Amino acid sequence: MLIGELAERTGTSDRLLRYYERARLLRPARLPNGYREYADSDTAAVLRIRALLAAGLPTRVIRQVLPCTTD
Repeated sequence: MLIGELAERTGTSDRLLRYYERARLLRPARLPNGYREYADSDTAAVLRIRALLAAGLPTRVIRQVLPCTTD
């Protein structure tokens, strides 16, 4: 899915999703035209990231604990 669809599914802005990528919280594939391509599993990852941010964790900590989280 493209960034707009992921933004709609998660209620997160495109800009914030790009920030998550820069912070190495998400790693979307790139299509030949340069568009980001997100997996279905990224929907759950974004929701976990948002929950962890709401709990007060900084992105550097989230980067470390995110692989340990599951649905």
